[in-house]
Amino acid sequence: MTSRILSFFAALILLVAPHLAAAADNSSLRLLDRAWPDVASRRVSEIGRGVGVVFSPDLSVADNCRFYESLGFACFQDADWEKVLDAVHRHNVLYPERRIFTLILETHGTNGNGLKLQTSYAPDAERSYISAGALQQRLEPEGIYYVIISACNSGRLLRPAIYNQLDPNNGDKLFLPATKGIVNASPDFVASRSAVMIITPESSHIETTLVGKIAELSPSARRAITDSAKSLGIIPPTEFAVSDMMTGMLTRDSHLLLSSGSYVDQLSRAAAPVDRSEQLFTKFVRYVNAVAAKQYPPAAKKKAVVARKAPKKKAAAGR
Repeated sequence: MTSRILSFFAALILLVAPHLAAAADNSSLRLLDRAWPDVASRRVSEIGRGVGVVFSPDLSVADNCRFYESLGFACFQDADWEKVLDAVHRHNVLYPERRIFTLILETHGTNGNGLKLQTSYAPDAERSYISAGALQQRLEPEGIYYVIISACNSGRLLRPAIYNQLDPNNGDKLFLPATKGIVNASPDFVASRSAVMIITPESSHIETTLVGKIAELSPSARRAITDSAKSLGIIPPTEFAVSDMMTGMLTRDSHLLLSSGSYVDQLSRAAAPVDRSEQLFTKFVRYVNAVAAKQYPPAAKKKAVVARKAPKKKAAAGR
């Protein structure tokens, strides 16, 4: 089952001690409820309403955006942050009935040195970076009020020294050439005045993403996804990628701890064990199946009707 893993640091999972997660406190739940309310949807096509998700191409699969769009999310997948920001703007202008207020970033954290989108780890691959301050500055005019970062060592991205302007000479081996540029905030940008809240896991760690097949979902879920895709005019997906954090948020997992307005300096190599990621994947599948079951409840069994034969009439005796 470990072949599902898309995380660059997947090999480290067997080498590091398991990350010990505490039960989610009320503050984490309140924070998540503000950013992503009404997750208990009655329709599969409404699961992601009001939420957009950004994927780095190398942390995704071919059908991924079609899968998330079928679940009601707006989905963006590109190695160029400028194109992603333009696409977010275009979505909220063209589809006001499906506008997004929250953006989830399924990207690289680059050891906490910048949010990275890329097609691969090849030095000359398409690749770009963005700072936390730039996200706030560029997304606030689009009506995005919450940014949830699902990336490795996301807490380090909020360090004051790189909050607005990333350091392109940080020396980190994962900070590869920015062939599509670096998006920074204006030098005079003041984050405390922004209406955009950035949310990260409470502790920095390695995030894991798993790959699944639509065939692993229930017949009702497959039907709901197919119907939703067709209504949007897109080809129904056959596979998808889902992170531990996405599942944790969607299912309100008791181990999920979130934070806003704080940062960490120390680089972390902690990661969830493979079994934990597989448990979360199963939880994700069950969640989608449960929503689909409400949408397409099993048909009530008809009671068998036993036909009774009318009694034969006795022939009248002649007189």
